[in-house]
Amino acid sequence: MSGLPPGFLAEGFRDGHPWEAYARLRRERPFATWDGEPGFTAVSRYSDVHAISSDPATFCSARGILLVDLAAGHAAPPTIMHTDPPAHTRYRALVAPAFRPAITRGLEPAVRRRVAGLLDAMPSGEPVDVVDALAAPLPMQVICELLGLPGYEWRRYLAWSEAFVPGASALPEEEQAAARDDAVRELLAAARRRRERPGDDVISLLAGLEVDGDRLTDVELLMFLIQLLVAGNETTRHSVAGGLLALAEHPAQWRLLRDGASPLRAVEEILRWTTPVVHFLRTATRDTSVGTRKIAEGERLMLLYGSANRDEAHFGPTAATFDVTRADRPHLAFGHGPHFCLGAALARLEIRVLLEELLTRHRHLTPAGPPEWNGSNVVTGLRRAPLTLT
Repeated sequence: MSGLPPGFLAEGFRDGHPWEAYARLRRERPFATWDGEPGFTAVSRYSDVHAISSDPATFCSARGILLVDLAAGHAAPPTIMHTDPPAHTRYRALVAPAFRPAITRGLEPAVRRRVAGLLDAMPSGEPVDVVDALAAPLPMQVICELLGLPGYEWRRYLAWSEAFVPGASALPEEEQAAARDDAVRELLAAARRRRERPGDDVISLLAGLEVDGDRLTDVELLMFLIQLLVAGNETTRHSVAGGLLALAEHPAQWRLLRDGASPLRAVEEILRWTTPVVHFLRTATRDTSVGTRKIAEGERLMLLYGSANRDEAHFGPTAATFDVTRADRPHLAFGHGPHFCLGAALARLEIRVLLEELLTRHRHLTPAGPPEWNGSNVVTGLRRAPLTLT
């Protein structure tokens, strides 16, 4: 095999992650070259993805983290994910106070109320699409609460979010462009209002943060709000939906939770199992090597997080098995290194609270029809997942 399997990018994600293709890459071609345009090398083993993620000086983000960045032929958009130290260090220092553990812990009562309300509104004993009824509204409503946006408009904000993720939205491109324009206009206006009249929401907190006289500009604040909207919704939504589907398809695992298995471990297994973020790119800033593989300056490396999170060399011979009691082994669902997800604690909180509340209400989760995937090779997840809860 000289490179990636035919159709890997164009067709391989119609049913979520292409697990068999990943396994073949790990066995036969852990650094697999894509000869089309734009060219890149897919990295599929945990140890290699981890090593590259740990070294932003050698493997930079500023030259593009998605294929659309490379295809556009211009500088990457100015997001924190597209930056390297020292610019990245500045951004993290400016926004870190908004993601303090105390702030996340303080959200638990509100998250629990949201979860309880959504679960209580779902029918018992009949099929329900858990994406539409639970997985989509939960993180979106939490993000609305954080940003001080009206929660009843969560579907509108969901459309904004999906429009920023290549391949995630089912809307025509012109409607996606209109949604992006709508988001930029309204979030920028909200940021300016909060600068003038701050409240107790995250927009106000980010707008007012200052470190050694430095603060975010309006454009930088807008960038963070869009990222918070997308990252705080897309990945959690797909982890929740994928986790519920996995528990329905593996009833013995749900029984283990009912019998007292730790929800904390189950959260980590759900994150590993679903791994919504398919890939980010890094570019080598110098000639180097990863393991025994020589890397040339300028080589673009696609880090396949889903493959890394099923790597038998790291997770053992049961890596392809869904196991809510799995011994603690670090996964890469939130990335690693300087770009580790700022919202990881919030995502973990939402999934844990959901499991705890589900366990008080339902003894059985059962598939009620074929799931539908979004087909994105950037953030992959379920568009529809019919289950019956009893």
